[in-house]
Amino acid sequence: MNGLVLQGGGARGSYQIGAYFAFKKCHIHFSAICGTSIGAFNGAMLASKKEKELLKFWQNASIGEILGFDKEYIRKKINKEYDLDFFKLGIKNALKIIKTRGIEMHQLEQVLDTYLDTNQLLKSSIDFGVCTIRLNDFKPLYIFKKDMHPDKIKDYILASCYLPLFKMEKKVDDHYYLDGGFYDNTPINMLIEKGMKKIYVVELNPLININRKPKKEVEMIRITPTRNLGGVLIYDSKNINDNIKMGYYDTLKTLKKLDGFAYYFKRRPSFYYNRLVHQIDRKELFRLKGFFHSKTNKEVVLKALEYYLQRKDKKIYQVYRPEKVIKEIKKEHNLTHFVWKFITQLKFL
Repeated sequence: MNGLVLQGGGARGSYQIGAYFAFKKCHIHFSAICGTSIGAFNGAMLASKKEKELLKFWQNASIGEILGFDKEYIRKKINKEYDLDFFKLGIKNALKIIKTRGIEMHQLEQVLDTYLDTNQLLKSSIDFGVCTIRLNDFKPLYIFKKDMHPDKIKDYILASCYLPLFKMEKKVDDHYYLDGGFYDNTPINMLIEKGMKKIYVVELNPLININRKPKKEVEMIRITPTRNLGGVLIYDSKNINDNIKMGYYDTLKTLKKLDGFAYYFKRRPSFYYNRLVHQIDRKELFRLKGFFHSKTNKEVVLKALEYYLQRKDKKIYQVYRPEKVIKEIKKEHNLTHFVWKFITQLKFL
């Protein structure tokens, strides 16, 4: 049985829906999904088999508006218009938060009401669980859907998302709760206790990343972002959509064992790259390895190809064939850079 754990990390959670569609492409199914904070929301949607609706939410999400910030302030922030009006709007938003003793939760509640069908979640064959903390005694709460009162499921999810910047409200059982990430941002043990044989973890590289040690050894596959996901409170929809694509291709890289560092390449064995450089002058090869901080022939060739792709502003989110990129470079003229010259000297046997 496969289990899925979704870390918390605010708006970075957009990465996780991209990862999920890569799991689907690779025909990986889950018996149970657990999450903390935004991972709890994503997990509830995925366990309800509403991945298309979740993708639509992230593609159209305005995190700033959900948190109640002024639309003009959000627009200026996205466009980096840091003028006097921007700072005035910033002060206005800050005073509003102070006056209400935190960011109001009603917009988040509305998101849950709009997108999450609790009946569908309860009927689903996929189990679902969340992690949160009871604030008065800092006691963790790990709970699966079968132990949640149907009318309180959304409250459990909100409790798991409760960052200190939100206005404190009593949830679930007349207690205050705190974001589960302050105790266990990766609730692996919930799935271990459920008997999952293989656990996939989609990480978000959050600022607060407190995790509990697994209670026993299980097969663990971690999906980790290859680039910066941006802030916890992302305002720019372009950034969010970029994270979705990154989640998809990073997951494919792990599952299909793609090569590459900043880009994605079809996997080729080490001897393939050893053959490519067999006619390169040893001193020149040593120079290139130093330039790219590479130890192997495979690393230096891939980094040289990525260097070219970056300089030519080629698309990141696609899977490249190394031989096709090499042939493309060899067709170009006036390549005087020593990296280009190195690539043109690579020989196919």
